[in-house]
Amino acid sequence: MLSLDELITLALRIKDRSLDYIGVDKEYDYESAGGDTSRAIDEAAEEELRRWLSEKKKFPDILSEETGLIKGEERGILLIDPIDGSANADRGLPFSCVSIAYCKSYSLRDLELAVILDIFSGDLYYATRGQGCFLNGKRVRVRKLRGTPLIYAPCQEGDMLSKDVLGFKHIARRDFGSIALGLAYTASGKIDVLADLRGNLRVVDIAAGLLLVKEADGYVYVNKLEISGLSRELSVVAGSKELVDKVAVKSMVPI
Repeated sequence: MLSLDELITLALRIKDRSLDYIGVDKEYDYESAGGDTSRAIDEAAEEELRRWLSEKKKFPDILSEETGLIKGEERGILLIDPIDGSANADRGLPFSCVSIAYCKSYSLRDLELAVILDIFSGDLYYATRGQGCFLNGKRVRVRKLRGTPLIYAPCQEGDMLSKDVLGFKHIARRDFGSIALGLAYTASGKIDVLADLRGNLRVVDIAAGLLLVKEADGYVYVNKLEISGLSRELSVVAGSKELVDKVAVKSMVPI
């Protein structure tokens, strides 16, 4: 099994390899395995991932947003979005990260390790199952709800996230363009709840962040537990219990 230190080392290598490509504003006319526009920064990050793999004697299955599934010999699966928020990074907008999670099986209930590294600030979020969530070595937890709730939520049809539905006089709503980093912000108390109910997320977008929130004493619901590839099929609600209970729909299950 891979260690947390190995995942942190991989994240740092990807970040360092990507720095020269921040703000270059270079897209290609082909798509990643996940179906998104490929950019120079994506290719640089994926190149570093392949270099890291070439140095490993054995590794678990790898599911990467850029390459797709790479079969390994060890137990479990490594879920990687080398640059989540690459459209931001490509323009130099400072909200993008490396997202890596290790799962012991092909179920999100078996998430074991998580690392999210902000490629602009260098902030390092990490968690091991049952051992808490940490930001730059300091234990962090989800924010206890007070005052005006701050919600990370993309615009979505049939929207439940209005102040009237949630029962607040005011809410503050954001979408910064990296769901992984949004989950890290939720785990560290910067955001009260993250909600994306569109069924449009990939597992590599959210896996690391789900474990961070859970280990930060938060609540996490998804519409599907099975890890089946790079299809855009997932919804997620994560954060403080008070808001998660208001937003999660009946078809969603906890992890």
